[in-house]
Amino acid sequence: MAETIKLDVDSWKIKQVERSKGRMKLQIKLNKVETESFKVFSETVKPEEVSQDDFVKSIFLTGIEAMNQKIMSMVEEYAQKNPDDFKAQLVEMQDMEASGTSGVEVKGSNLEIVE
Repeated sequence: MAETIKLDVDSWKIKQVERSKGRMKLQIKLNKVETESFKVFSETVKPEEVSQDDFVKSIFLTGIEAMNQKIMSMVEEYAQKNPDDFKAQLVEMQDMEASGTSGVEVKGSNLEIVE
């Protein structure tokens, strides 16, 4: 039986600051339980020769790559199951791009990937 983890993203406190020269600063505030969990995780798996900053960056970038792979897999699966719809959506996206409109609207902070 697979274990499910429910993440309450709405309660997270994340601050993103655009910096100069194309850089960005992310600040994630963890509660007491999250902090303790991260410390135990870090102490268990972080190689001694890797700095804490580099370890956190590698976790973040690994997460981005995993999510990117998951999304690409879902797109490929959708394209195989719905080739006509997928082609029509590509044409629509190209039309929006050519007209200068993104067609993307984001509301709230909920993220759900449904398999």
